Amino acid sequence: MNRFAGVSALAFFAAASPAFAGSQVLYQAAPEWVQPAELDAGEIASGPSKVLFDWQHRLEGGIVQSYNDRAVRIDNLKALTSEGTLQMTWAPDKGDLYIHRFEIWRGSEVIDLVAGGVKFETLRRERGLERRLLDGRLTATVAVPGLEVGDVLRVAHSITVDDQALGDEMQAFQPLPAAPFRVGTARAIMSWPQDAEIWFDAEDDVELGEAAARDGYMFIEVALPIAKREDMPSDAPSRFKRPAILRAGSFENWEELSRVLEPHFTKAAQLKEGGALVGEAERIMAQSSDPLKRTELAVRLVQDQVSYLLNGLDGGNYLPQSAGETWDKRYGDCKAKSVLLLALLQHMGIDADVVLVQTRGGDAVRELLPLPGAFNHMIVRANIGGIDYWLDGTRTATRLANMDAIPAFHFALPLTAQGTGLVPITDRTQNFPNTAMTATIDHSAGVDLPTLIEMRVSIAGSGGANIKAIVDEDDPEVKKNLMRSMGNSRSSIGQITSIDISYDDELAIGTMVMTGVGRPGFSFQDGRMENSFKGRNASVKFAPNRIKPSWRTIPVAARGPNRAHFTTRMKLPGNGEGYVLEGARDLDDSFAKTRIIRKAALVDGEVITEEQKIQNLGEIAVADLAEARRAALRISKADLTLVAPDNALRRWELSPEDITARTAAARARYNLAIEQADVDDFKPLIARAGFFSQIFDYENSAKDISAVISEEPAEKLFLRRAGLHESLGDLDAAIADAQTAYDLAAQHYGRRACWPGQGGRQKPWT
Repeated sequence: MNRFAGVSALAFFAAASPAFAGSQVLYQAAPEWVQPAELDAGEIASGPSKVLFDWQHRLEGGIVQSYNDRAVRIDNLKALTSEGTLQMTWAPDKGDLYIHRFEIWRGSEVIDLVAGGVKFETLRRERGLERRLLDGRLTATVAVPGLEVGDVLRVAHSITVDDQALGDEMQAFQPLPAAPFRVGTARAIMSWPQDAEIWFDAEDDVELGEAAARDGYMFIEVALPIAKREDMPSDAPSRFKRPAILRAGSFENWEELSRVLEPHFTKAAQLKEGGALVGEAERIMAQSSDPLKRTELAVRLVQDQVSYLLNGLDGGNYLPQSAGETWDKRYGDCKAKSVLLLALLQHMGIDADVVLVQTRGGDAVRELLPLPGAFNHMIVRANIGGIDYWLDGTRTATRLANMDAIPAFHFALPLTAQGTGLVPITDRTQNFPNTAMTATIDHSAGVDLPTLIEMRVSIAGSGGANIKAIVDEDDPEVKKNLMRSMGNSRSSIGQITSIDISYDDELAIGTMVMTGVGRPGFSFQDGRMENSFKGRNASVKFAPNRIKPSWRTIPVAARGPNRAHFTTRMKLPGNGEGYVLEGARDLDDSFAKTRIIRKAALVDGEVITEEQKIQNLGEIAVADLAEARRAALRISKADLTLVAPDNALRRWELSPEDITARTAAARARYNLAIEQADVDDFKPLIARAGFFSQIFDYENSAKDISAVISEEPAEKLFLRRAGLHESLGDLDAAIADAQTAYDLAAQHYGRRACWPGQGGRQKPWT
């Protein structure tokens, strides 16, 4: 994930390893401002194993010191193992780690481990290298000597943060655990000088009260755990589900935050006259005079030629790498890439600025305190022709066709010299499909005979970039596994016999073309053979649960932005003569910020359906839920059915020779699927057995089932073969297979078996 900053902010990279002033663990008594926690002997002995959690934060003079006093009782071996090694991390370029207390309480005895010479070891551990994260933090670790079951381990430490990018500004965060979290004593305290302008808040369901003045400082204290929080519906906007956090900071508003951070990014985006980046910008300008095309080329340069690496030494968090340094090193984090893109766009005269966003829960940002930690990512906003384009240098495959896509971040904070407030990322209908699928189905063999299928799936933008990696690797095993997984998926076309994968770099579209064989699409319903073309609206459902009184004011989060196109062409038996298409051929309806479009026609012996599903970003207000439900129900009932004529030839009306001729191509594809399958993949063999049974070739069907039974015997396979033996007139073999199936099932479930689908109720075998 691309982190700008958060409650636990990752840091940023600079050129060489500095001599860290805070690289050693310090051992001192707790600061005078700390209010010591008193423990009750009864709670220590018999209360919860988590005896004490005491969090205190002091904001003063541009420095935040966070104090943590923790005591836990070692009740068993598991606790002894988990608590036997301690680890603490801190950013040495921003402050220090202090150990104030490191003790074992054993009955009435207190063992002071620091006084006994036990020290923490300082390690440099980069735990996010596989995700291209090098955060520069240090880890202090120690194996606790002499710890025994029954002891209480108490450790108090604090970490200071003096953020280079914020100057005298400060921010602090404290998560607030809620019931049923069990602890003997717990609290969270924040304090600051009485004459300092500090703002604080927490979620609405946290009772904070007023800050109290004491000895020249203001204090806000929260007893923990807070009350159990209300469960929220899964489809609620993320702001309703965010964790409870006590926040405090010195920024009066978003405009001030924008002004404080802006100089770092403006300076970093300055280009050296005659430098390499100026040359790159001039090269782009020579290719096109269109500002949109120039923007696309600049984004492609940043995305394709600069790798992602969050490298967080010397200053990190909110200090960006310069554009020139990023280009020289060819790596950088979201800030570095955004600054590089900003520099290129500004040189080309395109109106742009860097903006802070929250990639998860961005709809909540406007309700939070104006703090840098409200964001975790940075992108660029470019305004071209009065339209805002939200450009992310850390993504891939941005092109003209998809450049106006709206990210689901909801709000952004531009960093400007005059200071700018939050701006909404206004939703607009996406003009390109993320996914486009075309299925060509040859059903000409007959209404109840197999179909030959070709499916073409194209994925645009960053999703299609995953296909590019497969194309570049060109590994036959990867393709084989992809065929197997797609053949086994719920949306499978049946048995896949070939797959071709390609990638168009100019359009940034990855394409998979699959061929295969599938079961008949027609079924006998209400006295006629019919095929449902209900399509995407068949799965349209909108039934948000707002039964609880406390949920009745909560809106529903929409699932956009996304757009998908689906086209199906089905070749009919007998050139389509006598076939009728019933129902809603044309559909254009909407529900819950989702639009469904369908056009269908029966032309020259083919049924052609074209569908679009367009999902926008946003929320469905409570007042609109009832209408959205009705609309979804209306769309779900917009049936489209292809009805075969009464005289359509059925398989039992065909001669064996005719069936063989009509199904020769299908048989060849079943055979090919078996040849290509792994030795332990029996699904193609079982599928061919079904095909043989369908065309009355019970002998070959039984052979295929027998081949599977020889490797993986199962009661359902014996029952299936029993039916085939019965069809062949071999009743003794049928009875033997049925008996074997019974014996296997009885061994598996017991003589009184729990039948599937009975909700666990016991029924005797009969």
